[in-house]
Amino acid sequence: MVALRSAAADRMADGGDEPVEGEIVAEPDLVQLLEMARVLQSPGVVASSIELRRLDEGEILTFDIMTEPTVEEPAADVREIERIHFVYREGHAFGRAAPYNVLCDRNDFPRKIGHLCSGEPGCRAAPCLALGGIQPIYERAGIEAIMTRLRDFLRDAKTGTLMMEGWEPVPFGVGQKLRMGQIEPRVFQEHALANPGAGSAVGVAINFDDDDRKQVSVFSQILERHDVIKAIGYHNGNFGGKRHAIPWLFVWREPSAVERDPLFENWRTGAELLEGMRAIGVDRAFDAAVGDLLTKEVDFRCHRPPLGGRAMVVIIGVWRPAPIMDAFFGYSKDPAARRLELRAFLISQDRDKNILDADTRIETIVGDYPPRPSLMRWVAGVDLLPPVALLGHGALGSAIHDNLARSGMEDVLVWDKDRIHPHNLARHSARMKDIYANKADQAKRLADALWHEDGKSAVVHDDIATADIDELKARTEGRLVIDATADERVRLRMDELSASPETTVIRTEMFHQGRLGMTFMSPPGGPTMSDMMLATIALAPDNGHVAAWLNFEDRDPLGPDPLLYGFGCTSMTVHLPKHAVEQHASVACTAILGDRSEAGILLNPLDDRFRPTGSRWVPMEPFTILQPASADDWQIRVSPSAVAAMTAERIAALPTETGGYLYGSWDPTRRVITIVHASSLPPGSQANETRLELGKAGGTLAERRFTRLTRGRIYLCGTWHSHPDGSAHMSGRDHRAMTAHADRDAPELRPTLMVIVAQDDIQAHLRLP
Repeated sequence: MVALRSAAADRMADGGDEPVEGEIVAEPDLVQLLEMARVLQSPGVVASSIELRRLDEGEILTFDIMTEPTVEEPAADVREIERIHFVYREGHAFGRAAPYNVLCDRNDFPRKIGHLCSGEPGCRAAPCLALGGIQPIYERAGIEAIMTRLRDFLRDAKTGTLMMEGWEPVPFGVGQKLRMGQIEPRVFQEHALANPGAGSAVGVAINFDDDDRKQVSVFSQILERHDVIKAIGYHNGNFGGKRHAIPWLFVWREPSAVERDPLFENWRTGAELLEGMRAIGVDRAFDAAVGDLLTKEVDFRCHRPPLGGRAMVVIIGVWRPAPIMDAFFGYSKDPAARRLELRAFLISQDRDKNILDADTRIETIVGDYPPRPSLMRWVAGVDLLPPVALLGHGALGSAIHDNLARSGMEDVLVWDKDRIHPHNLARHSARMKDIYANKADQAKRLADALWHEDGKSAVVHDDIATADIDELKARTEGRLVIDATADERVRLRMDELSASPETTVIRTEMFHQGRLGMTFMSPPGGPTMSDMMLATIALAPDNGHVAAWLNFEDRDPLGPDPLLYGFGCTSMTVHLPKHAVEQHASVACTAILGDRSEAGILLNPLDDRFRPTGSRWVPMEPFTILQPASADDWQIRVSPSAVAAMTAERIAALPTETGGYLYGSWDPTRRVITIVHASSLPPGSQANETRLELGKAGGTLAERRFTRLTRGRIYLCGTWHSHPDGSAHMSGRDHRAMTAHADRDAPELRPTLMVIVAQDDIQAHLRLP
């Protein structure tokens, strides 16, 4: 047999020609034999019907398949046996890839069933077996997955259940010439519903027709027809007078004109488009609108190398019996408006010809939704963030900002006083053009470029550490506060902010030369940043990564050596690659974009080669705040673990007293003592029902290990003891014991703290030096 010509193969591949005789593959190779065996074994395939034929540029596998019988009368003329063609070309080799196209053999295969790809007028039916294409399915599960999809399609077409999950827009055809473009379908659907009579609307689009850039962007603003020429001139002015602005024309029928036919085909010429519009019933509205634009001096001229041309965009709306399925993003949320299916086309013609000549070129526009925050949230699968205040836009802050902006954040205030220096480009999101610009300004430019003018981005250039607290509260009010400054002074400012009953504060930073990331989450009423930093240090006995960080800083107390570059320039930073920063930023964003109602610490350790070792979430309940009567301007903040330890020790020791030592830190400037560890009864203690004498501090193995691994960050701050009965008020013996402790603490200017734990009470008693 004679092999087919390439032109015939092209037409067959796209469903536009009768099946023709190709050369039967008499000796398939092993891969082809295995694939044919899989098809033969697939349920319903008629074994005697299968043929593999070779074309000049591919292969065609033809076979008959039995469809499932129906209990009731079939909803469509899908017969007991249907002949199917799997077409292979353009790198899709039989046995090695999914079919390039799938075609039903019958010319009279039903068309009012949906899930059929658009094709040239008069072409064969091409079932859409997967909205995302069948190659990914083939790669995961092989040819049988394609066969399963084919059987499901034939069954659902036969029973009329293809559209059970909503109307599926007519898919583009295989090999169809497409023009990339952006459009908001919601606007057109809702406009058509608000104007139910058959009609038309006009506006302006931007068209690029250069070899390296072919795209269309449809502006959603609907214009009066006399304003179109002015809008075209305005937009062309933005391109130095080049005619990139062209009119768009939207036409639709009244909502009662419901269509089940696919109707949209792969129209390639003006004549085919006009014939298609006549079939839909929008040809008269189209002709009238074009004529009206011509009378308004719209000449459709556009920039197209080398000599220019004419162009316009046509958007056609067809009402369907059901709303577009929910899986498609960007359509109206109103079910009535969502019934309007849209298809957009770029009409282009030579400069010296009429825009509506029969040989006008037609390209179907891929209606991508514009890059807006709502699209990014949908793609990312995340909820809308509240307005954000990002404090610090350095390496870590810029990575977090970029992640959040690309996850659909809509409102951000970036606060940073610093500028971008050349060495920052190693880890920052900035580019060369941003050098010496303010970091916050660079963040705003990035957000504005991503958000298509839909988001809000503001900046503050002041020093956060020295800003007035009332100003800081006013600027961050109603915002999710994210501190990425790595500044200890700012951490203390965050403690002031976290006192607000409605503010959620998140702080994230890197330690151990970038090998340990920490993110602290504090919702309203949660622990302060200082609480959680001390609680993190207290994890050292049980967490090797925290212990390694503290050991490193104990050995290098002055921090990293400055990086030296240029003419005596220095930077107090470390050698750290951007990918390590991005790992910490990504983990921090899981907390920021996740459930922010739970307070906790998110640790992200990396190994010595900056490879992830697994993040860990440590829930953190609010600290217990005790107000000593003798010093009511001081706070004693006790961690949940320390309170739990004291309570458990008291119960276990009943009916005798028990006690131990308290470890944490104290800050005379803030008038705060924070306790994160309560020891058990030390060796050498003497206790009965009414009396307790503690042994020496550090007497337990747990105390010694705790103080050694925390490397002096946590130290002895006081004592605690229990009252088996009664309240937690001080007894006469407690007063005498506290006086003795105060006498020992006074020379070293240390406060004397005693915590008493009773059955339903816990009190702190404090004496200052």
